[in-house]
Amino acid sequence: MAQEVANKFIENVCNHLVRNLNITKIEEHFKETIAIQRKSAQSQIDFFDMLMMNMLYFTENEQVWENVFLKMLEKKEWLRATVFEEELLMHQMRIRQQVAEQMDAAKELFHKQYETEGMTEEAIVYDYAYSSAGHSMRIDLLTVLVSTPEQSKVLFDADPQETIRIINGYIAYHTDGIINKVKL
Repeated sequence: MAQEVANKFIENVCNHLVRNLNITKIEEHFKETIAIQRKSAQSQIDFFDMLMMNMLYFTENEQVWENVFLKMLEKKEWLRATVFEEELLMHQMRIRQQVAEQMDAAKELFHKQYETEGMTEEAIVYDYAYSSAGHSMRIDLLTVLVSTPEQSKVLFDADPQETIRIINGYIAYHTDGIINKVKL
């Protein structure tokens, strides 16, 4: 029963986050960001590498997000919004540093992927947009939860791992919906 209450709460928060999204603005944002990266790239491979490095950053952030969120669920205590923001910034700076340090090795792997998997620009741009939108939704969701601790404490009665699994499902569902509406 507690999990059902938590699941419904998660569903409502996620629906609230996407309810009034302006797909045109999201599309413009992606197009501008992608155009900036394309312009600053020396070649098409360099452009692909930039997008892939961003995806690596988003993936690393997802792991941190899950760990921070799991700790709060297990302790049954939300971080204060300001503490949460500071911790998130600290992790993001650390991840940026790690990604920068991994850049050469990562690019080597990416280049093999481009060849063996025949990755197209369309696929890489789509994956980048998907990763970016999912990242934004994760941050927004956790920000809402820590900003509304009284309402969000219903999640403490549910299984932490299952709660994260459910959240990841809703994020994937809504991210698919957003990305399938934009033209990149």
